[in-house]
Amino acid sequence: MANAVAMSGASVQVIHETVYREAKAGIPSPTFKHLTGDDPSEPEHEGNSFRQRAVDPYRFAEFLPCFAIRPIFNEFIYVLHYWLGVGLLKAVVLIPVVSYWLMGWVVFFWACRYVPTAWAALISSLTLLSPPLWDLARSTTPDALSSLVVLLAMLLLFEKKILLPGIILLMASVYVRTDNVVLVLLVLAYLFIADLGLRAVETASLVALAFASVFLINHFSGDYGPKVLFYRSFIEAPAAVGEITPRFGLSDYLQALKLAIANVVHGYYIPFALMGAVGVLRPRSRAVVAVIALTAIYTAAHLVIFPNPETRFFGPFFAAMGLALASIVSVSSVAQVAQMYRSAPFSTSTVPTADQLAV
Repeated sequence: MANAVAMSGASVQVIHETVYREAKAGIPSPTFKHLTGDDPSEPEHEGNSFRQRAVDPYRFAEFLPCFAIRPIFNEFIYVLHYWLGVGLLKAVVLIPVVSYWLMGWVVFFWACRYVPTAWAALISSLTLLSPPLWDLARSTTPDALSSLVVLLAMLLLFEKKILLPGIILLMASVYVRTDNVVLVLLVLAYLFIADLGLRAVETASLVALAFASVFLINHFSGDYGPKVLFYRSFIEAPAAVGEITPRFGLSDYLQALKLAIANVVHGYYIPFALMGAVGVLRPRSRAVVAVIALTAIYTAAHLVIFPNPETRFFGPFFAAMGLALASIVSVSSVAQVAQMYRSAPFSTSTVPTADQLAV
């Protein structure tokens, strides 16, 4: 919200006043107390950081670069608020909800390529209602928009074989979340190796553009660098993020990685990964195998580079695993079995064999 207001040219004091006024008017009291450091259940360092931001506009402004690195999301908030008259808080809520809804349609249309409409509706609905994806609609972050852009790009590139719009969306995903650059590199490498329309010079140029985009976003947003990110993510929330000398060493990283692995083991990742494994072991679609493999590799790489296991970072992974199930459902085989039962009375002689039931 603050970055969107800052785009209008407002002063630090006006940005601070506008954001906290909107928040107080629209956010439930317990949540607002948390955001102003009045929640005794939170760690002391986090509560102190929130209190400092709530009372000091300049302390608050120091945190703006941490979230300015999501330029497309911030631009959408700005357009909705200043051009279309949507409230700041409503704009922040509206973008994830609409992105989640559109992502459901992407998964549905993709699934329709493998199963009839009714099955596609069922599979896409169950996939989108699963907790990891459902939480995207409830999170006021760029993650739902990021998942939508990435999935649509891969649908165009892998399934539809429409190169130019797919590449544009893929490169744009970096401007939604800069960490998408890892997935962009994986997709570009696959397109080149699989000979899907990219030549060596084009691939190298797009790779350079992806890296340059991350550099430009970080530079012009005033980002404090990865060490500050790791410090405030895994050590503590600082009161003055622009004035600290962060300390984050190998032992801190290994501790964070250990906790991330524990959360992965006890979370949703393994069941969804098993769904994807079925799609790879019984492949019916090169495109679906590609999206399963690339999103799985991206998820693993992201967790190693930045060991935060929050599922909101990995919407494309969870959606891809739902598509894996859709791609292996052989409705024709199910129909054949049903026809066998309709055409003959039930007896042990008409019970289909394991080979007949195999999908």
